[in-house]
Amino acid sequence: MDTPTALQTHLLKGIQNLARDNERHRPRPAEAGEPTRADEQWGIGQRSLDQLEQVALGIGVPKAWIDYARASGQRGTRWQAGRQLLGSGHVDRAQLITGLGREVRGLQDMAGVGAVFTERGVDAEVTARFRRMMGMVWQRLGAVSHALGLTTEERHQVWARGPRHWSTVVAERVRDADLKSLAQDWNRIVTADFSAATIPVIVLQAAGITAADAHAAMPTSPDEMVTEVTQALALLDDHHTADRAIDRTAAAIATAVQPDLASPHTDIDIDEGVADQHRLSVAYPDPSEGAEP
Repeated sequence: MDTPTALQTHLLKGIQNLARDNERHRPRPAEAGEPTRADEQWGIGQRSLDQLEQVALGIGVPKAWIDYARASGQRGTRWQAGRQLLGSGHVDRAQLITGLGREVRGLQDMAGVGAVFTERGVDAEVTARFRRMMGMVWQRLGAVSHALGLTTEERHQVWARGPRHWSTVVAERVRDADLKSLAQDWNRIVTADFSAATIPVIVLQAAGITAADAHAAMPTSPDEMVTEVTQALALLDDHHTADRAIDRTAAAIATAVQPDLASPHTDIDIDEGVADQHRLSVAYPDPSEGAEP
């Protein structure tokens, strides 16, 4: 048996209590028709739980502990303080660094999609949705990086994509990408469930990891990441290449981008201590504001 650390305990508590709350509000089978408000709320809760579990794995909570917390919550049991859990709490650090690197590469690719779309005729509200979602992912990865206490070498390992700067690699990917694939990536980002994406950040902040901690753990801000890819595009091959690649993408934006996007909202209770922070809306502050390079 082993005792979870304070941070592990906070995440396991959030998982178990959210699983319990989701189970209590699981919709009853209804007649075929449009989804009800209860269906939507439950769906957000489930996506929130999935994301919270992924963050717990990322900071080194053993999967067996996560599975136990979820199952306990689904049986209707709230988290009890001072609990010991079966097995060791040790997770191989190399595995955690590899996992974080995979997520950071996803963030870098997101910056590449943003470099193509954000200033090329996309509706301002849709662009704002992209910035909020990228900013929230960036803040989550910054909080995880802080929790892991990355060394300088580990940070380089997480952000590197071979011998060249990551922005050059991403710029080449964007330049050579299929237009339809880029548009699908953009739509996936701007229609993602922002409410569910905020849950891990709220829980990590409630555990004591501040926005300043997350910012300090990241080498550059979300907006600067997009700018770096834009500049790398302009340097590829010749100064016309990037404009041709981006302009052909812009020509398809009107049909590729979904214009009418509903804003998810939820008030699911994760934990009595953070319930008031969990009244989410599209007005949630952009975590890129005030970030240091």
